[in-house]
Amino acid sequence: MCRSPPVWQRDARVDGIEIAIETSAGAQNAYGAYQDDEKATPVPLNGGWQGLMVTKNGEATASVLLSCRNWSPEEGSGILVTADSPYDVEATESLRLKLARAAVGTAQRAADKTGCDSEPGDSGKLTAPSADARKVSAGAATETCKGTTSAPTVRETDAAKAPVEECFLGDSLRLVAAYGPFSDASGAVVNGKYGGHDAPSGVDSTSAWTSAACQGALGVGYYHATPVEGSDRKFTSDPLTKAERADLEHFAVQSAARHGCRNPSALP
Repeated sequence: MCRSPPVWQRDARVDGIEIAIETSAGAQNAYGAYQDDEKATPVPLNGGWQGLMVTKNGEATASVLLSCRNWSPEEGSGILVTADSPYDVEATESLRLKLARAAVGTAQRAADKTGCDSEPGDSGKLTAPSADARKVSAGAATETCKGTTSAPTVRETDAAKAPVEECFLGDSLRLVAAYGPFSDASGAVVNGKYGGHDAPSGVDSTSAWTSAACQGALGVGYYHATPVEGSDRKFTSDPLTKAERADLEHFAVQSAARHGCRNPSALP
């Protein structure tokens, strides 16, 4: 018999690493502190894990999301674990790998303890990435920006199973894909489950978005384009070009397919 999944939040410190364990539904968004900083790009942990690493000002956070196939959305859908590096220690490659291992190890133990039926990744294939996006020509892009055409150069990260992915189109647009608690735990979600919007797709003055239904803890996939930091562009007066619109749609379709989601909604 499966044990009933609790709705809990646990915080612990292991070797100076701050670890938080939560059910994914209603979880605090560990990525939230970095979302407004374009220099802190989320990168995947690899090894088949739904996880990411972000670094900022010499500190790092690793997050891992486990879907629990035997948990309903009301029961939490899955487990979210975050591991923060010590405040006074530089987040070197070895420390980042330690963070990644702490996060996935904690997630596996939490799954065992709560009876969560999940598909964990391979701990032996974890990586310790830094939050750096690579600048390449659009034609040479092979990862999160693959297939985009609206800008001659792009900045991209590895395309894997990270619950947050980004692609920068030149110095114009930032494309973001966010899943589960990385999308719906923001303060804006009180206005709607689609990244703070009521409609599954749309355009307002500062963002154009679409979404897709996903399984388990991934919940809703939220894909959006926003002007880069420092831009005064408003989509109401300076709308997406045909090529930019196509890039957002392509980015959403590619990301949704990697995460096993349905096809995203059409942009209006």
